[in-house]
Amino acid sequence: MDNYSRIQYEQRSNKAHKLAIYIGLLLLLLFALASYLYLVMFPINSTASKYAAAAKREAGIKSVKTFKESDRNGHYYSIYGADGQGNNYLTIFNHQEKLVDKIPVSRQLSNAKLDQIYVKYAVKHVYSFSPSVYKGRPVFEISYQGGKSSVNYLTIDLRSGKVYRIIEGI
Repeated sequence: MDNYSRIQYEQRSNKAHKLAIYIGLLLLLLFALASYLYLVMFPINSTASKYAAAAKREAGIKSVKTFKESDRNGHYYSIYGADGQGNNYLTIFNHQEKLVDKIPVSRQLSNAKLDQIYVKYAVKHVYSFSPSVYKGRPVFEISYQGGKSSVNYLTIDLRSGKVYRIIEGI
């Protein structure tokens, strides 16, 4: 092998080694990111699984569609899902896994009534929307951007649409 061929071989070899190192570092970084996300998401996934099992056991929910957590008035967890006959329900549990309420979706606040509330309170952007309990009644807790770009909160009766509490300008 002459000097020119040897130099070309070493350059290709160095490029291959650098590429292997970059790929190895990228894989290590991806693994670290995946591990971090798993550890960060583990508590909420664990809680969701626990309350989904409680909804199946206590309320007869067969298929879980949505899990929400609310901690404004104490810790409440809600599961939206269907029973064996396909009827949709919203179940609300307290932090001790005790069923607080099971509400058929057909008896909840309608979208038209909710739209009226949004217009009345100048809701521009909804930050969070979760079922909860306020003074023993099932409610929707809504945080939103209001007319003056401030953060506001509404507590709305889940069945009638009556607004129980308004907090504006936070």
